[in-house]
Amino acid sequence: MTMKSSDSQTEALRALLDRARHYCARSEQCESGVRQKLIGWGASAADMDTIIQRLRAEDYINDLRYAAAYCRGKLIEQRWGRQKVLYQLRAKHLPKDAIEAGMAQIDDETYYNIMTDEATKKLRQLGGETSRDNRRRLAAFLASRGYTPHEIAHLIDSNTLFEQ
Repeated sequence: MTMKSSDSQTEALRALLDRARHYCARSEQCESGVRQKLIGWGASAADMDTIIQRLRAEDYINDLRYAAAYCRGKLIEQRWGRQKVLYQLRAKHLPKDAIEAGMAQIDDETYYNIMTDEATKKLRQLGGETSRDNRRRLAAFLASRGYTPHEIAHLIDSNTLFEQ
């Protein structure tokens, strides 16, 4: 009877591993995200550790690759600022070196252009006026998108937005 129980456990582990491989093959994933999926799929703590080790060994999970893809994606697609990207990467419990490497993927010129585009769109929504209230609203909007107070002040004080 013990043999059947062991075989079914091995088969369940194999099925979870295959499912995790498929999940990781669709898009870059980090360890914490895969762990959350495994919990949802009913994996035990021991099975999770085994599966994570295998996924790392087979390069399905790679922290450096994940952080780089995450930073590029959130900047280009979501148009987030550095501060928000950094906060989210830390929340995923990635190693410091992976976070730093990912953040280095953010090109300064592209970043500034995206921030300027977001500010310009918001300013149009606000009627394009340069009132103190609109500047405050614009700064609050950019802060909510994850841009730093220094970046926001530099952009607003440069007056390039208000000259367009």
